[in-house]
Amino acid sequence: MKFIVIVGPAGSGKSTLTGELADHIESYGASVARVNYDPAAEELSYSPDVDIRSYVKAEDFMAEGLGPNGALIAAVDSSIEYAHEIRNRLEDINPDYVIIDTPGQLELFAYRVGGPLVLDAIAGDYPTLTVFLMDAMFFDNSAGIVSILTLASSVAVRLKKPQINVVSKSDLLDDNVISEVIPRLGEESFLADLINMEDLDPFLRSLSLKLSEALVESGFIGEVLPISVRDPKSLDLLYAKIQQMLASGDDYRFYDYLTES
Repeated sequence: MKFIVIVGPAGSGKSTLTGELADHIESYGASVARVNYDPAAEELSYSPDVDIRSYVKAEDFMAEGLGPNGALIAAVDSSIEYAHEIRNRLEDINPDYVIIDTPGQLELFAYRVGGPLVLDAIAGDYPTLTVFLMDAMFFDNSAGIVSILTLASSVAVRLKKPQINVVSKSDLLDDNVISEVIPRLGEESFLADLINMEDLDPFLRSLSLKLSEALVESGFIGEVLPISVRDPKSLDLLYAKIQQMLASGDDYRFYDYLTES
């Protein structure tokens, strides 16, 4: 089995991508298990093979007096009790790929211990990578781009897995953003030039420039893939990158391909 963990802010299209990517991979003959890891999910755009709600639900914690966010955190933390049972179920299914659809509350993965701990327990020693979704709405301005890339870097540090950064709903973007902005984000000074071209508050400009400098110098940005579930070619590109990274093992970093292309 190989694990693909879909992470991103609420509304970035994680559930939709989970279903569409699973169908796309299956169209090539591989088997896929779909896992819902959101104990607060109300509706899903796919039928999960394993559902965390079969073990723990956020609403049960809300009934005990917790608010929605607190209930979700408590539910995810408590799901560690069932992690090995979930992995055993997946091993019984024995798919080629497991796609895990996660909650949109990114503090679970960017700042807290519980989320990464449970994911590690479920995936065990199986090859695993993260697909981080950046909603197209963040690409309207340079500050938005810097903020979502910074959040993506925090998730990468916490999950400690190879990571593919993608722009979801790319069909909503202008052609110029897709062809001229996204491919050049990792270039030295390009993101800084975007920031300096905009009329930003001085403090916001200074902060954005310092964050962008750290992102570029660390090599984190690398290739950012524009993805739309409406475009099978973009799903082909994502699937190819997933295969490449999982086949290369833990030594493959999300920016290594820059020196290969």
